[in-house]
Amino acid sequence: MFKLVITVSLKKELPLQWLKDRGLTILTTQAIESGALKGLDTKKIKDPLIVVTGVGPQQANRAAKAIATNLTPLFVLHIGTCGILRKDLPLRKWLRPRWLSSSCSEELLMIDPRIPLPVYTDLTDIRLHEVSRPFRGSLDGIDAVDMECYSQARVFKQAGISFHALKFGTDYADHNRDNQYHESLPVLHDAIKQLFSFLDGQFAGEDVSVVIPVYNRPDLVKRAIDSVLNQSLSPGEIIVVDDGSTDNTWEVLKNYKNPIRAIRLEENLGPSAARNKGVLESTGRWIAFLDSDDYWKEDKIERQLEYLKRYPYFEILQSEEIWIRNGKRVNPCKHHKKPEGWAWEPSLRRCLISPSGVMMKRDIFFRYGPFREDFPVCEDYDLWLKITRGHPVGLEPSFTVVKYGGHGDQLSRRYPAMDRFRVKSLFEQFEREPYPEFREKLKEVINEKLKILYKGYKKRSRWEDVKWCEQIWQRIGYEKVLVENL
Repeated sequence: MFKLVITVSLKKELPLQWLKDRGLTILTTQAIESGALKGLDTKKIKDPLIVVTGVGPQQANRAAKAIATNLTPLFVLHIGTCGILRKDLPLRKWLRPRWLSSSCSEELLMIDPRIPLPVYTDLTDIRLHEVSRPFRGSLDGIDAVDMECYSQARVFKQAGISFHALKFGTDYADHNRDNQYHESLPVLHDAIKQLFSFLDGQFAGEDVSVVIPVYNRPDLVKRAIDSVLNQSLSPGEIIVVDDGSTDNTWEVLKNYKNPIRAIRLEENLGPSAARNKGVLESTGRWIAFLDSDDYWKEDKIERQLEYLKRYPYFEILQSEEIWIRNGKRVNPCKHHKKPEGWAWEPSLRRCLISPSGVMMKRDIFFRYGPFREDFPVCEDYDLWLKITRGHPVGLEPSFTVVKYGGHGDQLSRRYPAMDRFRVKSLFEQFEREPYPEFREKLKEVINEKLKILYKGYKKRSRWEDVKWCEQIWQRIGYEKVLVENL
């Protein structure tokens, strides 16, 4: 029902009417326990759900258990206030709890630093300590105090629900605490409005630019273009980039009129360059990609925009696909199941996001892109890896994309050792990753893929490539003796 649940301690810490005016459901813990969720119209509800928990560890624990029992969210985000114990931290700014402790437990919790909302301000990581009553003073090694985050984190950890937190420093936990808190509330309301500004997003067909790269596929690209022209909700523009075709593809494209914009590259530069050119020429706030050998069912755009209206915090989403191989429909393996929510870790070993199913904000593309033009393959894997590290991915469940494979001109057939490009992408992300738990996950997958490449290179006496593998191992911290024992 709800994919994102927001928890907050007190109604007075929310711009309540502003949120209600934008269609959000706000419930108390007691309402959830009493079955209020059953009375909601599931076709009309809008994410996220806001749960007012009440103050203190016991109330926080109770609320978290009610959520875990009655809902199956992808993630829970706790938003609340805190008293700052370090005077070098500014008041009235968002802080990101990274380590949680409690007066009632010796266990130190470390929570996921990612935020499942569009947040583009710098956040300071803090150690947050939970107390059972209002606190004044200082604590060694503690940056801030609150009365609820630890208790919620512990419940959601046990339930296997992704938990995240943002705290707003309202006071310095000193003699002036109460005055500072009340003076900070209007600022907090404005900060929440800014944080939830995605609720005012517009999702209309004219906001979508479709980008189709093509090389030497005159018949297939016609099918792809026609599938976009036949959409139940028309996009604002369709940009087709001919990547230096040597057959009659350009002649086919020239026959199309508005809303088709055909662009011709003078030479064959690859799908990355063609997609990048299409996005640069686009004007829509949302970009939808379509490979020239695939096509869309007639309601693909409409269903994706309906999904975004219901879950407006997603900045990238994809649709489910029908797979056709050598002219026959096939069922994808379980390990190709498309993830929803945090897609980064499931996508490390293989690409689980298909360009033809993707719709993404144009701003996101330019923040993390473009597609790498030095990668002949796996250019999409590389970009999705960068984006999904900090952004959840929506999944519109309708099978509105028809994806074809098995034909001879697919680039994947010309590059059987595609994992070399994946390793390069993984290693570059490893080098810039600040958080140790994410570095360890990258390290594990790099090692798995390097083992396979290394054995193949040694078997074929490709000694320069063997040396490259050894250098990567060394850079990620593997001892040479471990490499030599493979």
